[in-house]
Amino acid sequence: MHERRVQGPGGRWTTQQLVSSTPLAPGEAAKLLARTPLPACADPVTPQVAPSPRNPAAGRPTTPPTDGHPDEYLRKDTSTPPAGPAEAAEAAGPAEAADRAPASPHSEDARALVGALHLLSPALRHIPPGMRDELAGLAARWLDAGHSSADVHEYVLRGLPGAGTPVHRPGGLVRHLLRDVPPRTLPTPPPTAPTPIRLSVRLEGARECTGHHTQPMLFRPLADETLCAACAAPTREEPVPVPGGERLRAPS
Repeated sequence: MHERRVQGPGGRWTTQQLVSSTPLAPGEAAKLLARTPLPACADPVTPQVAPSPRNPAAGRPTTPPTDGHPDEYLRKDTSTPPAGPAEAAEAAGPAEAADRAPASPHSEDARALVGALHLLSPALRHIPPGMRDELAGLAARWLDAGHSSADVHEYVLRGLPGAGTPVHRPGGLVRHLLRDVPPRTLPTPPPTAPTPIRLSVRLEGARECTGHHTQPMLFRPLADETLCAACAAPTREEPVPVPGGERLRAPS
């Protein structure tokens, strides 16, 4: 198959195709295509189709909205709905979240805490005055979580660089340190000593016998003896000491 494009009368382009059952050289195909007459166009301009009559829509005509998308489309059709309050709080920085949060009952204490930062270290003497409200909002979150002003000051001191390291932006450093509020850890109470068991008045001064008894035997000692009278009595096999240094056995 051979094909060529030629421009006919009126500037119209025409595509000619030649299909033969035997192979043809390009020159032979060009001669045969040149003998083929081009189609004549009686109408040089293509007539336009008249528009069909319009069918009016049902209902009264309404003015299209010009103040943005309706809320219904935002909730249903859009793939990026407006962020809710929780998502907006997460996207906002700590400073913006602190501004949107309700006033803290520790606002005055937080302002005093921030006002005393320059007394902690010479590196904190040049905090910009315009950042004090932002730092006070962050410090109020610490106080709301149960931390004291001393805890916040100690945490800021631990976050300062070592001696000899200059701090070019002390306000930004304090803001970075106060951004995350750690949970407050309560001190562990010391272990209490076990309460000693107090005997009744009738058993005060009594002592348990260390002899052989089926059940514990209590007796009231006269001195430092550890055996009751029954266990301390001499047996028949045990010699009885007598004055003079001699020992006698108990009578059988």
